[in-house]
Amino acid sequence: MNMPFARPIAWHVTRWSEDPYSQGAYSALLPGGDGALRRLLSTPVDGRLFLAGEAFNHDHSAMTHSAWESGRRAAADVIASAARKVIVVGAGFAGLAAAGALRAQGLEVVVLEARDRIGGRAHTLSLAGHAVDVGAAWLQQYERNPLARRAEQLGLSRCVTDFSQPLAAAWDGPLPDINPAYERLRQAIDRAQPLASGVDAYLASLDPAERRAAQYAIDANLVLEAGLPLTQLSAQVLDEEGVGHGDQFLPQGYRQLLEDAASGLDIHLKCPVQQIAWDRHGVRVDEWAADCCICTVPVSVLKQLRFSPGLPQAYQQALRFFSMGRLEKVVLQFDQRWWPVSAGGYLRWYDSPPNWGEWLDLTAVSGTPLIAGLIAGDAVDRHITGKTDEQIALQACEKLAAWASAIKRNNEP
Repeated sequence: MNMPFARPIAWHVTRWSEDPYSQGAYSALLPGGDGALRRLLSTPVDGRLFLAGEAFNHDHSAMTHSAWESGRRAAADVIASAARKVIVVGAGFAGLAAAGALRAQGLEVVVLEARDRIGGRAHTLSLAGHAVDVGAAWLQQYERNPLARRAEQLGLSRCVTDFSQPLAAAWDGPLPDINPAYERLRQAIDRAQPLASGVDAYLASLDPAERRAAQYAIDANLVLEAGLPLTQLSAQVLDEEGVGHGDQFLPQGYRQLLEDAASGLDIHLKCPVQQIAWDRHGVRVDEWAADCCICTVPVSVLKQLRFSPGLPQAYQQALRFFSMGRLEKVVLQFDQRWWPVSAGGYLRWYDSPPNWGEWLDLTAVSGTPLIAGLIAGDAVDRHITGKTDEQIALQACEKLAAWASAIKRNNEP
């Protein structure tokens, strides 16, 4: 193959959408859903079952500290119930937060984790000897993030990502001003209408240049963030707070915070849960018995668990409005860096149809030419599904090379 770029010497491709214990990256609201459903699902069931996780944080969702705060909230509800023995299902940030808070109050806690590791959708691995987060990667909403405070207490190395200042390019010419275009769209869409039809009507009202800017804003600020196409998203997603609030990432990975949170806990790995049953005497999770259970599995996995008695009808109806956004990552290592350098290490690529639209250059913090790309929504089917990791890595390189060429063109006199 005659490639216009250097071949990577190592790579990793995520497949969160195919993982039976995640079935996606993070929760997303389907058409008709709103934040009140998150609040409903976070309320206890019969004083025995407590749901927690990023999906059920009614203040903000889809982030590691969303999960952490939800787990702590569930633990507080359990403590108020006077339970003494608790089973926590899942050893992601929600489960670890809940178990740690309960243990600190003297309760007996067992954590059951389906995988052979802790962390859930936060996972740090070593690529050619370098730590790389292949799931959650940023400490988002930094100033109000309790995990950021713990990272500070532990003295962990952190780096700021300025999402407002990417080194960006588009395939079809000079890049329009994306953020104002997105804000105009947000202001124009009627939240009472289906998102897709509202966006279509808005785009039809624009001239070609405005439409191009708005479409790129949708691709980058909406679909890439939510992980689903517009036809599968609630209009309320326009109002859910996301990235861009002093976000920082951990050069040595989230595993540092996970190991800290898991310290001293009774965690049983390779223990996938099939059924949660409860009555006035207590709760049984498969063969494990306790006073109550905090279940922290992702929403798509939650829908597949057997509950006895079944979840209340209102909960079942609420869960129908939740899905999992599809977001995948490729991490590429090279002998040398061949792409343009961004001052902040953050890159954006606007292509049609959308593909590897967001990149984080990890070269400066890792000491080796290392870069991670993100892809979301329908683009996952086009570029991930049915392909080998090598094919995916090389196609991602092609898109990175196209971005680099566009940057070069834009800088030519």
